[in-house]
Amino acid sequence: MPSSTASALPADHPLRQARWLWPGGFTYLVNSFAQFRKDFTLDAAPKKAPFCITADQHYRLWVNGSYVTRGPARGYQESWPFDEIDLAPYLRSGANWIAVEVYNPGVSTFRYLHRTAAGLLCAGRWGTVLLLSDSSWQARRGPAHRESTARLSLQLDFQEHVDAAADDRAWITSPTPPTGWGNDRKHYLGDGKECVAFSRPPWDAVEPRGIPQLAEAELAPAGIVSRAAGVAPEGWRDWQNVAWPFVADAKAAAWTPAGDAQQRDGWLEVAMPATGPSGWAAATVRVGRYVHASTRIEVDGAAGGEAVDLLYHEGLVGLRGEQHTVGDACIIALGSRFLPAAGSSAHDFFHLLGFGVITIVVRGALRPLNVRLRLRTAGYPFAMRGVFASSDVILNDIHAACRITQQVCAADAYVDTPWREQAQWWGDARVQAANTFHLDGDAQLLARGIRSIAAQPGPSGLTYGHAPTIAYNCILPDFALTWLLTIRDHWWQTGETALVREMWPRVQQVLGYFDTAEARHRSGLLAYDRRFWLFEDWSTLWKGEVPTFLNLWYLHALRELTACCAAARMKAEAADLARRADRHETLVLKHLYDRKRGVWLAGTDAEPGKESVHDQVLGILLGLRPEGHDSLVQRFLLPYLRGAELPGPVPSAFWSHYVLQAAGDRGHGADCIAFIRRRWQPMLATGTTWEGFDWNEAHGGTASHAWTAHPAVHLPRILCGVRQLAPAWSKIAIAPQPVDGVDRAETLIPTPRGDVRVAWERRDGRVHMSAAIPKGIAANVCLGGESHILKAGGRVKLAI
Repeated sequence: MPSSTASALPADHPLRQARWLWPGGFTYLVNSFAQFRKDFTLDAAPKKAPFCITADQHYRLWVNGSYVTRGPARGYQESWPFDEIDLAPYLRSGANWIAVEVYNPGVSTFRYLHRTAAGLLCAGRWGTVLLLSDSSWQARRGPAHRESTARLSLQLDFQEHVDAAADDRAWITSPTPPTGWGNDRKHYLGDGKECVAFSRPPWDAVEPRGIPQLAEAELAPAGIVSRAAGVAPEGWRDWQNVAWPFVADAKAAAWTPAGDAQQRDGWLEVAMPATGPSGWAAATVRVGRYVHASTRIEVDGAAGGEAVDLLYHEGLVGLRGEQHTVGDACIIALGSRFLPAAGSSAHDFFHLLGFGVITIVVRGALRPLNVRLRLRTAGYPFAMRGVFASSDVILNDIHAACRITQQVCAADAYVDTPWREQAQWWGDARVQAANTFHLDGDAQLLARGIRSIAAQPGPSGLTYGHAPTIAYNCILPDFALTWLLTIRDHWWQTGETALVREMWPRVQQVLGYFDTAEARHRSGLLAYDRRFWLFEDWSTLWKGEVPTFLNLWYLHALRELTACCAAARMKAEAADLARRADRHETLVLKHLYDRKRGVWLAGTDAEPGKESVHDQVLGILLGLRPEGHDSLVQRFLLPYLRGAELPGPVPSAFWSHYVLQAAGDRGHGADCIAFIRRRWQPMLATGTTWEGFDWNEAHGGTASHAWTAHPAVHLPRILCGVRQLAPAWSKIAIAPQPVDGVDRAETLIPTPRGDVRVAWERRDGRVHMSAAIPKGIAANVCLGGESHILKAGGRVKLAI
């Protein structure tokens, strides 16, 4: 990324000799696919064959007909990320070939900034063999892809419409080099191929991706659940958007139960009936679990002229996939079209989408078709060794839904959802990182995200709410503060301070914004700067002249940054931050805390009686006015957890993470666990955690949002009582809260110092607990009135 960490390539790195390739020039790039092939001969197969490859925006790589990987990670052209892959398992002596498919949307999105160029860059050196992207490669624009298709959503790329008759994909699978790959004269009137020197703008430099390649696996969908048929509207062959026209048909159709599809040889085979020239037939496919995946399709028996549309849904509504109102849910239109060639044909769709249900819609079929589907899932390679299990089946299922959602919302970045956005929203990412620390322990994805957010500065030094992005309306001052907090979170998880020092120049820029006239009220408190989006939470939080939430969140960031700088031995910086925090604490206590009523006001000019749960939680987490904390818990937090009506704003499913932290750590585990069971149990319908507490097709919320996967944190934190007390888990507390209705619970938390294991069960009228702590971790272990101190790891058993 364009930061101080962008590694300069060695002078002899083979990528420096390679060239950026692109067929057809840079003028027409919207929704463009390009194909590249290189044939070469090896005297002997190498034992190691490091191959560096990247593309702007994405590539897929095959060697000798075998699929290898996809990439790169999202980034910035100023220092574009590349991947290094060992091709040795795929190479052989004699003739070899590499095939690469590259996609560029030709527009900026919520995860990509377009710089009016596209390309492939790759190189490998294996002994005396030097393989470079250069003019010797064959290249062409993908002839089968229609360019003028609808966007998948406001935030994503474009639908894929593919004509199999124009490309049999033999250029990937056949050992015979393709012929006739000249310039089609449609896109470019030159020699047909751009061949751009290394380190020429827009790609000023390249750098390693910094995280592992995605873990990919093939999966056959589970089966079908229903079928329907109808009359196709006129003009269906010319549709640019294959998703929206089917919404009304799907809702009006009579869907009948079906289960006649079969899994065979890793595929789901679905027999589709003839429809006639003006009919349609549909089958609803149940994947079996929510996935982040691309789809491969094979069709047998086609006459030519048919269309097979694949429509993607998060879940079922009755017997069909959910259908959002046309234009809603960020103009969601997840669909692909395959025009099969006569006889048999196949295609491997490029885009990774989030879904749990697929609708196959066949149109214009004069005879029955056999449709086969296979998915290729992709996600960040978490080990997911974290464990939570209990005697409560519902809690176990909730934890499993959190694990699945955490996985599908993590790829080359933490993303809010794989469904409509795939954007690296940073308020979400903070919760997702906490989930990861309890499920897996990985900190690389958080570190890369911190750098990624830093690399796209907004006005006055603020960060964007997600990045890379074209969403200029998504500059959130509160998410800039969250970015500061995640620097602390990375240090707290790892004990490493290098990232604190590396990010310090950007930290100063962010803090500098909050000292500008636009950001300050005449009282000295932070004001609502209406040039930007003050998000805070999906709630009705008061957003007048001086919001309490913004000011407390700022104070929270200052306090945590002070600790980071102290740990990094940045004494002057820590002292300055401490002074800032002290001054701001004095102001918030003076203007925003009602001493008489013992509550945090919503703001300086807010209506009394409309105080939010959020502000009371932040006051507790900050340790302000501790003598009033018990009262705040009784008046705000517990009523919220119990579902009582409150006069002021209440937290969303996302922000309940902080409520559960404050209440759970104060011993109110029973209310927290009851809240989780009640509010997350409906989410088990999709096996994922939702954007909010409700999910249905009437609104645009997602069924796959990892900002609500935080029971992965709170179930082991409350029921097994494991809390981190020092950086890198060097000190922990273990104080289980056995609640009524739960007879046993256990957890494993993978920390940087080893696995922390805690288990307890009710037996013989007592609660028996055991804990195993790795060396290097000091632990205060308590169960009721019994306690034990482990200074350097060990095992302990207690019973009450």
